[in-house]
Amino acid sequence: PRRHPMVFGVVTAAIKTGGADFMVQKYVEKQKKVDWRRVGVFTTFGFLFCGCWQYFLFVKTFPRLFPDVPKFINKPIAEKLRDHRGLRDLGIQVFIENGINNAIIYFPIYYSIKEMLKGNQNFFRDGFANYVKNAHEDLPAIWAVWVPAQFINFGLSPMWFRVPFVSLVSALWTCYVSITRGKLEEDGVSEMMMMDEQKGGEPGVVQ
Repeated sequence: PRRHPMVFGVVTAAIKTGGADFMVQKYVEKQKKVDWRRVGVFTTFGFLFCGCWQYFLFVKTFPRLFPDVPKFINKPIAEKLRDHRGLRDLGIQVFIENGINNAIIYFPIYYSIKEMLKGNQNFFRDGFANYVKNAHEDLPAIWAVWVPAQFINFGLSPMWFRVPFVSLVSALWTCYVSITRGKLEEDGVSEMMMMDEQKGGEPGVVQ
């Protein structure tokens, strides 16, 4: 992983995300037949968002925005607590991750990929509509997990371990998303819009 951190992180993220949904279908929901298209949604999302995007964000972008991060990580905990600039940078990283990345990027991309693999040509529009519809439940849930997790990750993990750490924590988080948002037929907003368009009416307008 140290010699090829991007490949290691991306592959780990894709396998983890798709595997988590497979395990949920098989052992939690006890499905007799695995929905491989649903597994594909999670695998694609894991590859693109959890792997490629988060590697770029955590490993490439954050060190440029916060050049003292590697030094801060290598300090003993007692010394970190006295490093006011390092603690400030830690707080900003957690805010970017949870206030921007998780709050306005994670779920719109997830729902859009889900709509795209369902064959919906308006996957961006309907994916965003589902994000808005479920935000009151999705955002508190994601913050409850990732705010404390990323304080640990950004404060203690070496740079090469940031994406793998996210993948490890995300295995449990992905199981939650799979259980609550995984089923392809549960996106009521997109289904309603598609049915309205098929009837010849305006999207989202009851005829």
